[in-house]
Amino acid sequence: MIPQMSEPVALVVGIFLMVLGVSFIYKAYQAGIQGRLMYWEGFLPFTLISPFLLHLPAGKRSLVKPAEGLWVHAVMAPIFGVIGILLLAAGADFTGLPGVATLNVAMNGFKWGRADSVIFNRRTGYQFPIIPRAGKELAKIFGGKIHEDEDKKYSQDNGSYDQAKSNVQ
Repeated sequence: MIPQMSEPVALVVGIFLMVLGVSFIYKAYQAGIQGRLMYWEGFLPFTLISPFLLHLPAGKRSLVKPAEGLWVHAVMAPIFGVIGILLLAAGADFTGLPGVATLNVAMNGFKWGRADSVIFNRRTGYQFPIIPRAGKELAKIFGGKIHEDEDKKYSQDNGSYDQAKSNVQ
């Protein structure tokens, strides 16, 4: 729970969050397009969280190293992108702009008046009512049965590989 802030402090916090959001969007670009991620090579717990903390270029004699690979494209780019978008939206709300409202409209296919997907409150933080709604839909998709054509259904009675091989020769 965040204590109540005065308007000038909220403006500074909002601008800081938006700058941090732009930095995470740039990190998502680097991870998604270039496939590069910078991390600090040192004490293991710091190494694990360092991609989220490093936002400035490394010096010449630094322990900051690049990591490259498909996992950077597949895992870290979406994580950085979501964090960047949420920071931009929260920062916009702190500065008095409609950040989360715009995010909700974008997530609803640019249709006004639909249920909120993300709720942000200065005192309590984020809430995601889209998760329970999406969970029900995903359960329908993954819990449903696949309808098969009975004529093409595989059966053990069709023989083995050796029988098929002898029939071809």
